[in-house]
Amino acid sequence: MRHYSSIAATALITLTACGAPSASVTPFIASVGINGDLAVGDGAGTSVASTFDDLGLDDNEAVVGGLVRLNFAGAELSIAGYGVDFAGTGTATGDFEFQGSVISAGTNVASDVRLNTARALFTWDIIPLDGLDLGIGFGATLLDLDLSLRELGGAGTSIQSEELIPVPLLAARAAWTWGRVDLRADAGGLVIEYDESEASIFDIGVSAQVDLFGVGDLVVGYKTMKIDAEYSDDDARIDTDLDLDGYYMGVQFSF
Repeated sequence: MRHYSSIAATALITLTACGAPSASVTPFIASVGINGDLAVGDGAGTSVASTFDDLGLDDNEAVVGGLVRLNFAGAELSIAGYGVDFAGTGTATGDFEFQGSVISAGTNVASDVRLNTARALFTWDIIPLDGLDLGIGFGATLLDLDLSLRELGGAGTSIQSEELIPVPLLAARAAWTWGRVDLRADAGGLVIEYDESEASIFDIGVSAQVDLFGVGDLVVGYKTMKIDAEYSDDDARIDTDLDLDGYYMGVQFSF
């Protein structure tokens, strides 16, 4: 969280120097699905990946999250986060080897993928046009990833890996007012290497909001996040592609 603290502090100092910013808070609910694959192998050898569909993680999950925005004089700080837990039963299509434990291809497994994500972006306007808001900036995403596999039957071998992955971001936003509807798009992404590990993230969201009888703004949108992470957990090598996407709905309260 130190990455977010430094980003938020810098942005808040800048905004406060210019005066009190406006703010909005948006709690939301979403239906999120997962695609991609997972490979786990000891040593430097190449492992055969199993798709999340093969592992039984093919159902959408309900997600509760939140988004906070601070705006002033063309600058915006946004902080968002949510957590999701996918669990199911399936079959490994490749061998999983982790710290001496092996789950062989063809074995039925109980699978669990938990991901908590927090994102902070600071952007500022680059084109001052009436009704159109375009901005660029920077930020960071913090990924808390927990992977678990357990053999069903047999020896009951289990594999579990936890990793905290910070990823800096380049960011862009666009907003347009069309009558009573405010349309918006946000995007962030970057590819990095750190501590013999690699990670990339591309996070895109689009939304529309309309006044909800003066109480707040109804917000509906679509969000997709692609995560490609390759890292070491002790002597094991974890390689996963995570594609998360889904629709969400919330209510924005402005101050």
